[in-house]
Amino acid sequence: MSAGPAVSLSGLDETLRSLRLVPDDARCFEVPWSSAERDYGLPPDVLRTMLAAGLGERSGFDHFDLLNVSLDLGVRSLWTFGPASWAKGLRAKAAVRAEVEFVPECAHEPDEGRECDFQVLLPTGWAPCPGGSAAARFELPASWPRPQPRAAELLAEFGRVRFVRLPMTVGLDLDFVERTGIADCTGGSLFLVREGRRRGLPIRLAQGVILSPPFSVLHYWAEIENDGVWVPHDPLIVGAMLRWGLLDPAEWDVLRSTGAILARVSGEMGPVGLDAGRPAGVSFATVVQTGSRG
Repeated sequence: MSAGPAVSLSGLDETLRSLRLVPDDARCFEVPWSSAERDYGLPPDVLRTMLAAGLGERSGFDHFDLLNVSLDLGVRSLWTFGPASWAKGLRAKAAVRAEVEFVPECAHEPDEGRECDFQVLLPTGWAPCPGGSAAARFELPASWPRPQPRAAELLAEFGRVRFVRLPMTVGLDLDFVERTGIADCTGGSLFLVREGRRRGLPIRLAQGVILSPPFSVLHYWAEIENDGVWVPHDPLIVGAMLRWGLLDPAEWDVLRSTGAILARVSGEMGPVGLDAGRPAGVSFATVVQTGSRG
């Protein structure tokens, strides 16, 4: 077998220290060694280092640990294609136009003997999917207002939180975020909104997708009202992309809006797909164009 591309181990120790903050009982060591190499692009020396740090067993590794190590090392894999696309979208100089096709998945077992009955949550509300999907169109400005001083103070403070993909049981624990200084988009957005409201800021939660064609992913962020405009802010993701070397620190900081890649669907966390009333998974096939209409 030929050797894969070399992987720089710079920053791995810091990544492992952050991951050790996640409780062991939140881990599932279900990814075998061979899959960790093949699907997450991690070479044996990295896996051995994870094992020595207690982030794995001889039988396998935890999906979230592998994902975080892959992201921080800049390994390109099925699981890490998104950030480069996010950065490309944020570098756009003109309005972003996106068409997102919401494709729900059956929520019942095949042996239940019934047809799927889909609905998806669009920005206009719940919509049936007689053809198996429904589409929404978004037009997003490339530039947004800078935050007012009180909002800037909050964003700068929260920008020191480190983005880490977390299991749901940990990701929604706001005490964990405050105690450890690490968060994913679920707990991070909830924490930011809670703290902003405590300070009296006009702030709200947003649920939608972060554009990463050809398939976007479900995401959560905060929006802060600024002179009548609800401005999307995601200092957690900006900080991560600066750490990963995907954004230029001369042009980007955690105060700058990521609104060019955030397509809002609703203002609360919840399912975006239903199958006969049951929550259903949804994929988001995405086409993006930038520039003026031809």
